[in-house]
Amino acid sequence: MPVTLSVSQVRQALYHVSGASGGGGAPSTAVLGKWFHECMARLIGDNGQPGLLAVLADVDADVQLWRRTLAQQVYRDVIGPRLTSQQAALHELASQILTLWEAVTSACDWLADLAWSLRTEHPSSRSAWNALLEMLSAEEPLSCVLNEPGWSNSVKLIGQADAVVRLPPDRVWCAVEFKVGQTSPEVDLGQACLYHLMLSNAPGISPSNDGTLALVSFRPQRHEQLFSAADLQSARQRLVDLIGKLAGVDASQAAAPTTATRPAGVSQLAGTEKPRPSPTAAPTSEHLELGQGLVRTWSEYGVNVSLDQTAIAGPTFVRFPLTLGRGTKVKDVERCTAELQVRLQLKEEPLISRDNGQLVIDVQRPDRQTIWFDDIRAELPSPDPQRGGSKVPVGVDLFRRLVCADLARPEHAHLLVAGTTGSGKSEWLRLAVAGLMATNTPETLQFLVIDPKRNAFHALRDSPFLWRPIVFPDEQPAAEILELLAAEMDRRYRLFDGVDAFHQLMERSNETLPRIVCICDEYRDLISRGRRERQLIEAQICRLGAKARAAGIHLILATQEPSRDTIKGALDSNIPARVGLKMNKGVESRMLLSTAGAEKLLGNGDLLFKDIGDPCRLQAPLLTEANRAEIFGRRST
Repeated sequence: MPVTLSVSQVRQALYHVSGASGGGGAPSTAVLGKWFHECMARLIGDNGQPGLLAVLADVDADVQLWRRTLAQQVYRDVIGPRLTSQQAALHELASQILTLWEAVTSACDWLADLAWSLRTEHPSSRSAWNALLEMLSAEEPLSCVLNEPGWSNSVKLIGQADAVVRLPPDRVWCAVEFKVGQTSPEVDLGQACLYHLMLSNAPGISPSNDGTLALVSFRPQRHEQLFSAADLQSARQRLVDLIGKLAGVDASQAAAPTTATRPAGVSQLAGTEKPRPSPTAAPTSEHLELGQGLVRTWSEYGVNVSLDQTAIAGPTFVRFPLTLGRGTKVKDVERCTAELQVRLQLKEEPLISRDNGQLVIDVQRPDRQTIWFDDIRAELPSPDPQRGGSKVPVGVDLFRRLVCADLARPEHAHLLVAGTTGSGKSEWLRLAVAGLMATNTPETLQFLVIDPKRNAFHALRDSPFLWRPIVFPDEQPAAEILELLAAEMDRRYRLFDGVDAFHQLMERSNETLPRIVCICDEYRDLISRGRRERQLIEAQICRLGAKARAAGIHLILATQEPSRDTIKGALDSNIPARVGLKMNKGVESRMLLSTAGAEKLLGNGDLLFKDIGDPCRLQAPLLTEANRAEIFGRRST
């Protein structure tokens, strides 16, 4: 069986090998870049659905009118709804959003100009647009198998091209890679070359039909580069060599990684990163047998599914990428999860989701592994004696890479955590505290801890990291301490004097200004103590959620019951980052994460993390008693 590599894995290696840090400009915001690609997919059309270009088939033949109408359609169908739904998370990204919109309108102009150039052969508007649509294919899945001399195994390369243009009459093809903003020109070209490599090796492509490569970037104005196969020959060979090293099949590379999914392989190629924790294991024969059982069970219910890509064995679950057979719908696959659990005698119902447009199914590992805090400690940022650290460890992904929320970013400024009993909610809060304490000093970080249960943060009661003594709502009203926190926010704003960011305020201020993080383990309990108390608490939460980030003040609130009564209102509009652990009902998951799935999590730190994109599934590391004694400064008794 060939080793499978994704384009994203190769791209990550390209970044490290080239030493790229952004191509001379700041990288575009990841989510806004994703919106740009969604706009392009909606314009061109994908998954058999007509694109917005088809709307202009009946519009008068006027290129300026085409441009304006396309931009209006994209705003109405894509950009506008997303801006409305994510308003709270984007309120400080005005300049980035403006750049995104300029890039989108530039892309609309580009497509309109392409259609206009076809009018010599297709005089009517309808025929010109239809001709363009026939040539374009958006978000096209690509794959090829490479087998070079000296390799111990073949490598299957998979990815998804932004667009492919196939020109009649001989169907000459052109791979198109869209880029918005500035990243690294070398890496962007390398990624586009990967798609050219896959297309030129795809089944049915004539060896004489080498095709061309177009790199179309919007920064925000359009820039186009066209490369022939000859131009890419040397770059292609270097890419093939890199793929062999990453996949661990190049026998000439003694230090090459041994699996395609090993994140440490990237570090070995670069030689500059901190060592990562142990790589995820390749799927075992037991895992592969489980995958075949999934396929057989679906087949019994008339659902045509195959496993054409290599499974990924994470610490908590095994992820199987799915290939749908002809005529098979996603809902047909999803409706069989209960049957899969019963037939395969699984402890928990499998979770079906989408990962970068690929349908995947996650099944609990029969040999579930524990991720310890010490496993990820080396990946935490080094403490900055002046600014401290703002990153909160959330969990590790399938490849055991640490994912952090950055309190300094608007979309992560505050976090809302939810999970039922046994989900690992309190343990996750302690992980967040430990991660922040490990990368700060009491001079750069202070905690305000509100503990209705009176035992969640007992080990912190004498910590020098406390801004105020631990608050027990039975003794001191939570609204009172939140009012003090809001007053501190207002005091810091009075110190701004022309600065617009917390790190600038720290540099200018004559006094020590630590970042303050308010931790509350049971928010639902706070707002259930009377109507007046709830109104006071929600008023302060609303103020802090809207303004506190710039003053270096952040909220991490947890609740066991993510009901509409709890989430809607102040929390929903001001806290975009969400950590969803196992919940009792799908409606609770949808309330917190805007999607179901958390009810199928496995507990004990298995979680879904969401900011302004789709949720990603992670496993939270676990603190040992020794960790607590060392980091919290006191042994549990």
